[in-house]
Amino acid sequence: MILSWDKPEKVLTTEQWQSISADSAPPGVYVPNMSDEDRLKWKAKLVGKRGGVKQVEIRKTTNNGTQMLLIVSAEGGFRRKVDKWHPDGKEYADSNVRISLNGPAAFTFEESDQMQQAIHEAKLVLQAE
Repeated sequence: MILSWDKPEKVLTTEQWQSISADSAPPGVYVPNMSDEDRLKWKAKLVGKRGGVKQVEIRKTTNNGTQMLLIVSAEGGFRRKVDKWHPDGKEYADSNVRISLNGPAAFTFEESDQMQQAIHEAKLVLQAE
């Protein structure tokens, strides 16, 4: 299992964290309030239970410091633009994985394999819900 579901311990008080938070930054940017050890794990959290669209959020800081957020949705809750000249007139297609980054990501083959494994584990959790 690659995903870590345990809640990380906060290293900053809420007030300290809010003073450096990236709430108004571009999507994918977040300020982790956790230890360096936890930042490097594939941290997962089940979200969307109340809204009806269950998703798994996966956060990780890569070895080069890029912050990554993956959102996995079993129901294909994301829409992405496809060729608007498609023969059936379809302009959007459902997607299951959304990835946001705060900068360029560079992966080793091992990290790439881990990302695929993390997505697969999230999919299994969503299917079991």
